[in-house]
Amino acid sequence: MEELGIEETIPKKEHKIVVVGNGLDINLGLKTSYQHFIDYIKDRHHFSEDLELYEYNRLFLRKYEDFNLNWSDFESLYEETVRKVNNRAQHEDLQDSFEITGINDAITALEKDFYDYVSDEYQKWLQQNTVPQYGSEFKKFSKKVNPFIQKLMKDEDAFFINFNYTDTLEDLCEDIIYDGSEDKIQQSTKQVRQAKERIAHIHGSIEDENILFGGGFADREDTRRIHYSKSLLNDKLFRIKENDKLNTTRKNIMDELEKKKENFDLYIIGHSLQGSDFPFLSKMLLDAKRVFIFYYEADYSTKMEELIRELGSSIVEKIVLVPFLEILLENQLVIDSYVAYETIEPFLKNKFPKQEILEDLSLTARHFIFKHITELTITSENVETVLNLIEKLQENRIPIRIKKVCFSGTLKEEYLNRIKNSKAFMNLLSFIEKAYFKNTGIDIEFLENLFQDADNMTYMSIDHCTLLNNGLTELDISVCESLVRLEIIDSTFNPENKNENFIFNSAKLVNNIEKLVIEKNTNIFIENSILENAKNLLEVSIVFSDTDTYNIEAHLENVEILRIDCSTTNFPTVTVGNHIKEITITGYPDDRLQFSSLMKSDENSLGFPQFQLLQLNSPDNIRSFAELEIDVLLDVFSTNIKLIIDEESISIMEYYKKYKSVAVDPFLITTKEIMEKTFTSILKPEETLSQEIVTDFEEWYDELSTKLNHAQEGKEPILTLIREKLSHSKSPNKEIQKTTNEDAPKSDFDSLENNEQPIDYTKTEKLLFDYAEAKINSEAFTIFLRDENKSQVVIDIYKQILDLIEHQELTEAEIFQLKEQQFKRIRAEIFNQFSEKWFVSNEDLMLSAVQYKKGMEPIPAIGSIIDSRDFNKYKKIHPDAKKFKYPQQMKQAWQKVLEEQIVPLNEELTYLM
Repeated sequence: MEELGIEETIPKKEHKIVVVGNGLDINLGLKTSYQHFIDYIKDRHHFSEDLELYEYNRLFLRKYEDFNLNWSDFESLYEETVRKVNNRAQHEDLQDSFEITGINDAITALEKDFYDYVSDEYQKWLQQNTVPQYGSEFKKFSKKVNPFIQKLMKDEDAFFINFNYTDTLEDLCEDIIYDGSEDKIQQSTKQVRQAKERIAHIHGSIEDENILFGGGFADREDTRRIHYSKSLLNDKLFRIKENDKLNTTRKNIMDELEKKKENFDLYIIGHSLQGSDFPFLSKMLLDAKRVFIFYYEADYSTKMEELIRELGSSIVEKIVLVPFLEILLENQLVIDSYVAYETIEPFLKNKFPKQEILEDLSLTARHFIFKHITELTITSENVETVLNLIEKLQENRIPIRIKKVCFSGTLKEEYLNRIKNSKAFMNLLSFIEKAYFKNTGIDIEFLENLFQDADNMTYMSIDHCTLLNNGLTELDISVCESLVRLEIIDSTFNPENKNENFIFNSAKLVNNIEKLVIEKNTNIFIENSILENAKNLLEVSIVFSDTDTYNIEAHLENVEILRIDCSTTNFPTVTVGNHIKEITITGYPDDRLQFSSLMKSDENSLGFPQFQLLQLNSPDNIRSFAELEIDVLLDVFSTNIKLIIDEESISIMEYYKKYKSVAVDPFLITTKEIMEKTFTSILKPEETLSQEIVTDFEEWYDELSTKLNHAQEGKEPILTLIREKLSHSKSPNKEIQKTTNEDAPKSDFDSLENNEQPIDYTKTEKLLFDYAEAKINSEAFTIFLRDENKSQVVIDIYKQILDLIEHQELTEAEIFQLKEQQFKRIRAEIFNQFSEKWFVSNEDLMLSAVQYKKGMEPIPAIGSIIDSRDFNKYKKIHPDAKKFKYPQQMKQAWQKVLEEQIVPLNEELTYLM
C-alpha cells in the first residue's frame, strides 16, 4: 500500500504531439505554398495563360487566376476528379480507365516537378539563413531561434508529426541542441540524434526522395464507390503501405500515439486542418486533453469552422488559440517574456494564452498582432515597452492607426518627459479619436500638443487627474475643431502659487462641443466662452466643488439635457432655449423655482415642445410642487412631462389640476386638434379629403401669426404647401404604382430576348458558364464565392443553380435567365415569409427592397409598410404584443432582413424588378 502511495505521488509526464504543416516552412521564409509552386511552373515553362497550365498538367485548374488555393484545395480537387470518373457508371469502361491512368500520370509528373522545385528552394534557404560551423556537421542559423521553439524541440516528451517534405525541423534541432564546447560535443551530438528520432515525416521527405502527393480515400467511406482499377493508386495510405520507410514511419507514429493515448496535448503548427489529412488527424484531435492551434491573422475562423463541422461543437472546449510565433527572430525584440507581454495585453486584439511553455514569449515589431493595434493603454509598468514598440513599428515602416489612447495610474516625471519627447508617439496624435487620462499626472504642455495635433479627436476625458504646472495656466480647446465631447472630473491643478487657477477657454467664436461634463474639480475652471461658443452643445453636466469661485453666465440655446449640482455653491446664471428636454438640479438653494428664470424662448420660437422632465434632488428649501411656478408655454396635454422632487413625481397635467387655478389657453387645445387632423390627412391618403381641414388650418395659422406678431406676407406660400401636400396624398398615383409594380416583373424575366441591350456578364456569371462547359468544378466555384466574401445565403443559391445546370444543356443566355429567376424566387419567398409573419403588405415590402441600399436611413417605403399592418391578426398569434411597440419591432426586423438577405441577393441581380 505504501509503494502504491509513492507511485501516486509521481506526476504524470506532460506528453506533447506536435503536428507541423507547410505554414511552419512559410514562416521560416521558404516559398513552399501552392501559389509559389504555380509561379515556378509558369516561369520555368514560360506560360502566360492558365489554360497552358491545364494543358501541361490536367490537375491544374483551367482558370486558376480567380482562386486563392492552398495544398489542401489541390488534394480536394484531385479527389473530386477521381470521384467524378467513378460516379459515371458501375462497370468497367475503357475510356474511364484511360482517364484514371491519366490522372495518376499527372500526379507522378507533379511530384517530380515539386521535388525539383522544393529541393532547390530548400538549398537556397539554407545558404541564406545558416552560417558555417567549422569542424561540425550540424547547422547553425544566423538568426536567433524563438525560445518557444527551443523549449519544444528540447522536450523529450514531445513527438513531431511532420507533413512537410523539408528537413527544417531537423535543422532547428541541430541549432538548438548542439553545443560545440569541447566538453559537450559528444553529449550534445547524441542529444541531437535522439531529438531527430522524435520527428516523423509522414508523407516522405526530399532527403529520402520519397515525397508523395495524392488524396485520402482509404480513411473514408468513399472507397465503396471507387470501382475502377488503379483509382486508389495515389491514395496516400496505399502509397505509404507500399513504401517500406514510410510504412515504418507510420507504424512509429501509431505506436507513439498509443503510448500517449489520452494523456497528451496536441499542438497544430502551420497545418490547415483540411483536405485528405483530416481523417488521420481527427482521432488525435478527439483524444487530446488540449489542442493548441497556432494561427496567422484570421485563419483560425476557417480552422474552427472545419473542426466544428467535422467533430461537433464540443471540440471547442479543449481548443487553445495561439497567434503564430516568429520562428527565426530577425529583428530586435519588443517583448522578451510573458510578464512583459501582460503589460500590453489589454489593448491587443490577438491574445496569447498563459502557458508555461510561453514563459519566454519573444516578439519583434514585425509580429502580425501589432499591425492591428488601434488603441493604447499607457501605465508606469508598460510605458517603456509601449514607446519602444511604437518606435520599432515606425522604424520598420509598419503602419498603425491609434484611435484611442488611455493614460492610467501614476506616471513619474521622467516617463511624462519620455512620452512628450518621443517623436514616434507624437506622430500618432493625428490619428487619435479618443483620449483618456485616469488617476494620473498630466503634463500641460503635452495636453496642449494633444489638442493642437489630434486633428481627429472627438472625445477627451480627464478623470481624477492632476494638471502639472509648467508655467501654463490656460488652454484653448477650440484649436481642436473635431472635439465634440469634453469631460473633466475630480481633477486638480497643482500651481506654484496657491491662489492660481487653470482655465479652459474657447478663443474661436465657434467650437464644436456637443457634450460637456465638468464635475468637482479644484482650481480648474471652464470659461464662459466654451459654453457661449458651443453652438452644437446638446448636453451639459456641471457639479460644483466647494472651492469653485468662478461664476458661470451663459445662455445655452440648443442644449437638450442640463444637469447642475450646486449643493456647495450658489446657483449659476444659466438659461436654456426651446430645445430643452430634461433639467436636473441638485441642491437648488432658493425657496421657489420660476421656470422662466431657467427657460428662455428664442426669437421666432413658440414654447418648449420637447420638454419632458424637471427633477430637483435635495433642494435646500423647496418641499412641494406648489413652490414650482410654470410660467412658460409647455404641452399641458402631454403624458410624458414629469416633475420630480426627490422621490415624488407628478405629470404636468396633474400639476395644473392640483396647483393651477387658471384656465388653459383655448388656443393650445385648438393647436393640438388642428395638427392631428392636418397631418393625419397627409399621412393617411385613404381617408377622404375635407375642405374643412384646409379652412381650419388657415384660421389657425392666422391666429398663430397674430400671437407671434408675424406679417401676413409669408402666409400664402405655407398654405399653398399644405394644400399641395393634402391634394397629393389623395391622388391615385399609389394605386397606379402598385399596378405597375405587379405587372413589371413579368416583362423582365419572362424572356431575355425582349431585352435589346447587350448584357455585360459579371465574373460570377462567366464562371457559371465555365462550370456548364466543365472547365471548373463545383468546389472551385465555391472557393471563388468565398474569396469574393459572398454571404452564405448567396452561396447556397448558387449551389442550387449549379445542380440545375448539371442536369441540362443550357446556353449562356438561358443560364443567366436561370440565375435571375432563382434569386428572384428566393427573394419573393423572403417577402412572403416576412409578410405572413408580421401581417404587412407583400407589395410594399418589394417596393422597399428594390430601393434599399446597405445602411440606408430611413428605410424606403417604411411608412407604407407600417400603414399596411394588421395588428389584430398579429396579436392573435402573439398575445403579449404591444401595439405601440409593434411597428418599431417590425421595422427593426425588416432592416435586419434587408441587410442580411435582400442586399446580398440584390447585388447578384441584373434586373431588380
